[in-house]
Amino acid sequence: MSRRAGLDRCYAGAVLDRTGWLVISSILSLIPLAEPAALAGESRRQLKPTKPPSSAKAPTSNAPAHKPVAHRRTQDQRTVPVGRSKVTGTKPAGTHARASGTQTQNTNRRPQRGITAGKSATGLPLQAAPKPPKVSANQTATAKRGPHPHRSYTTQATAGRRPHREKLQADIRRRTEQARLAELARIRALDDSLHRATQANIAQDDLRGEDPTIRRIALDALGDRAGTVIVLDPGTGRVFSIVNQQWAVRTLFKPCSTIKVLTAYAALQEGLVTADEPITAGRQTWTLQTAMARSNNEYFQVLGRRLGFERMVAYARRAGFGRPTGINLAGESSGVVPQLPPADLGRIGSHGDGFGITPIQLAIFMSAIANGGTLYRPQILRTPREQTTFKPIPVRTLPLSEEQRRDLLAGLLSAVEHGTARRSGASAFGVAGKTGSCNCDFGVRTRVGLFVSFVDAPGRPELLVTVITKGSTARGSGASIIAGDVYRGTSIAVRTKTRQRLASDTADVAFDDDDEAATD
Repeated sequence: MSRRAGLDRCYAGAVLDRTGWLVISSILSLIPLAEPAALAGESRRQLKPTKPPSSAKAPTSNAPAHKPVAHRRTQDQRTVPVGRSKVTGTKPAGTHARASGTQTQNTNRRPQRGITAGKSATGLPLQAAPKPPKVSANQTATAKRGPHPHRSYTTQATAGRRPHREKLQADIRRRTEQARLAELARIRALDDSLHRATQANIAQDDLRGEDPTIRRIALDALGDRAGTVIVLDPGTGRVFSIVNQQWAVRTLFKPCSTIKVLTAYAALQEGLVTADEPITAGRQTWTLQTAMARSNNEYFQVLGRRLGFERMVAYARRAGFGRPTGINLAGESSGVVPQLPPADLGRIGSHGDGFGITPIQLAIFMSAIANGGTLYRPQILRTPREQTTFKPIPVRTLPLSEEQRRDLLAGLLSAVEHGTARRSGASAFGVAGKTGSCNCDFGVRTRVGLFVSFVDAPGRPELLVTVITKGSTARGSGASIIAGDVYRGTSIAVRTKTRQRLASDTADVAFDDDDEAATD
């Protein structure tokens, strides 16, 4: 072997030894894996060393070993594990990796001479790299936040938001609690002031002409509540007792649902409704009796719209609203009757919007329903002479037929038996009545509870009880409980007096017999 042939063999071995694997990996990454055997043969033919031309100089030992294969780089070289395909990342057939590192190449270089875009070094077409799947913004945010975003997600922009938000929430809770406590303190102070005012008014009541037994019963029933109690005879207008005369005669109240008795009476008089006519109001169908018992607002708002503002006010004036009753107590208020219709005309028939009445006016109107239509002047019999010469004083008579009274009475009795006044327990005494609950529009704005009632059972003492209370817990049902205690107490007192009178008459008869026997 000549010296030149030996140099050529050494040169070829050095090229294969140092750069062979790199060139093979680069070429195989550009060749599809569909034909592994053919591609392997092609790679061997491309890498076969060729005899340099006779005119070229022989390489020297100082020449760098990688220059002869520098032109085999492509424009799409990237960081690929040595010996693996760039398209699939798998190891091509017929090759064995000698190293496991990665090499980083510049991807911005232009394609070199001899290699065209879209083709590999062997002239085969290149396959386009698959596009990465689209990732939504929510998926990206979820990947950044981690599995527990509310517990671990913080960024530089939101690092200070959570403490600030927690501070705001704590401040809102603190202010809400302070407002609640302040409102409770205001309500408690208002209730205390009403209670003190009631006790002061009761202390100033004129006790002349008061029945001491009935007054004691009324005081015990009222207890520590802020309110007034009126007990009178509906057939004559005689007043037995008035607890808190200041409120009963001189203070105005909104009639609330007790105005429904006047609405029903006016609608029956005008022929706008019958007792058994069903009216769908709200989600139910009502009759006059069921609506009166349950105090349904929608039913009486329908009647109020049918009546209209003028007729409703006219019937209120006939019932004695807006004028003094003539009771023999100084400073009686005449009340208020609305001059203009309210925004919701129906509420004038269900809540009495715009009306301001005194408890004694309400009691006298209900007395007319109880006795058949006569409005009497209330009288307090202060002297023995007044008691001896007492005569009822009729003021006016309301047109009220027996059928209309029976229709009204059915609803009032149902209210006490199983309606809004059932807690009073007064149905055992044959009591008929109507409750009312709303916000009072006169004086201090607070809740007001009303109950006006009378005894209608035969054989019972004719008695009418009107109770009105004010305060945060005032309701019509609570006022009916006070009235029930009054009826219960008076019934016991009447039975006690009857037994005492019978015992006294028996003793007198026995004493007379003894006298006659002694005479004989």
